[in-house]
Amino acid sequence: MASQTLSNRNESNSTASNSAAKANPYEVLFTEQQQLNSSLFLAFMAAVGLSLCYRIWITAATPIPLFFDEAYYLSWAQHLDWGYYSKPPMVAWLIALTTEFLGNAAWAVKLAAPVLYSMAAILIYLCGLRLTGNVAGMMSGLIFLFMPLVAFNSLFITTDAPLLFFWSLSTYAFLRALESDAWIWWLLAGLAGGFGLLSKYTFVLLPTGFLLWACFSPLGRKLLQNPKFWLACTLAALCLMPNLYWNYQHQFISFQHTAEISKQADSGFNPLAALLRTGEFILGQALVFGPVFFVLISAYLFKKNQKSHATSAAERLLWSLFLPCFLVIGIQALSARANVNWAAPSYIAASLLAGLILSKRGFVSRWWRWGMAVNLLLMLSFYHFAAVTDTLGIERKKGNDPFKRVLGWDELAQSIQAVIDQNAELPILGNSRKELSYLGYYLKPQHFEPRYFDGGAHIDNHYELKYALTQQDQGELLYIGNWPQARLESYFEKVEFLSQQTIQVYGNFSRTISVYRVQQLKPEAQWTAE
Repeated sequence: MASQTLSNRNESNSTASNSAAKANPYEVLFTEQQQLNSSLFLAFMAAVGLSLCYRIWITAATPIPLFFDEAYYLSWAQHLDWGYYSKPPMVAWLIALTTEFLGNAAWAVKLAAPVLYSMAAILIYLCGLRLTGNVAGMMSGLIFLFMPLVAFNSLFITTDAPLLFFWSLSTYAFLRALESDAWIWWLLAGLAGGFGLLSKYTFVLLPTGFLLWACFSPLGRKLLQNPKFWLACTLAALCLMPNLYWNYQHQFISFQHTAEISKQADSGFNPLAALLRTGEFILGQALVFGPVFFVLISAYLFKKNQKSHATSAAERLLWSLFLPCFLVIGIQALSARANVNWAAPSYIAASLLAGLILSKRGFVSRWWRWGMAVNLLLMLSFYHFAAVTDTLGIERKKGNDPFKRVLGWDELAQSIQAVIDQNAELPILGNSRKELSYLGYYLKPQHFEPRYFDGGAHIDNHYELKYALTQQDQGELLYIGNWPQARLESYFEKVEFLSQQTIQVYGNFSRTISVYRVQQLKPEAQWTAE
């Protein structure tokens, strides 16, 4: 009887153990050392807080002027909508939020960027904590926080800030959902995914990574059998529906733009050019992530002796999240062109991988010390570029100043302000998105709804989509731009020159703007534009 009782008890324990394993097949992904180390976390939060304050101070005190895309997005933020010409709406919503309370100063327009990158770093720490432990979490968070792309982009509000934040949030929620299968984490993963899609369409590569993991990993295949995963995906897709409807109302203009900037050159495929673009892309990625850490994960990926470096379940998941985005953008670079920031989301997983690899040796690792030293040096050199060049006796000019694209516009606007004031009753007209964005921000009062006319029928920016001259009253207008008078006379019935101003930014670089009073498009110009 005692033997039978012991046998039943063992069978019961075995059944309970099997049920527990069946209930959570993903526990192999996570470390058992998930207790938050308060000392490490406080030190990490201090680094995040100090870097956030430092970046806001740099933006406000230097000051860092708006890049024209930021001024362009600010004009979007004046009219909240579910979509805009080239992007989903999140960046405009964020700018509307910060400027509603803080005004339109450049630092206030930019504020969401350093805040969101700092919050993303915290989420990456928490991801690393659950996968590998406190040391890996701290390393991963700091690698992300100080990688050159994040350091650079923290001074400029772009779509990458919400994209990387919601990518990090969705990844963290997904890991917690795998760990607990709790509804709250699946719903948060889906909601974060939806907001990510409303930040940048590239976000679709994150669920692609999870599906890749599901297809090639026996553990991941269990994911496809979980209805909560599909519900999270459905929730994300539902969040995108208003933007898709906006695109439907505007002939899917955002997707047309995305296709145009990604298309292969009309001249056809050139192997040499493709090779050069690919090399440029790889070098760009090394600079984006930091050259030391980029070499680290590249070397780790291509190690031949796999027996001594067995791949853990967590590593396989992270490689599945890193490779799809990186390879898709890499293939894009091979066939056409790819901006260096397009693969930025892949470096969330790359930061976690680097933290996982380095945590085996801890903070004494030479890879860690050199990697952080190089990234911090790059950040400080960029943030204090003027002071560095002055100290070294280097003359700043067009070819060596990374800030050249944002300089001189405020002074250029001031130089024509008197003419604008004398014709304050006339709407502003332009033919350049860049000029209208900059001058619309710096002129007083600010002009966020300029008329747009470039002589062509193809819509290639939001001003042309919403404020095309052919769809507006064509009475007297104040043209600001760089068209010569003869070209304006070919389009308009009446043209009167008012002013031309030039601002010398450097000895070898200047900006020029002309102001004309124009009236009534000629019929042939109207037909061409339509």
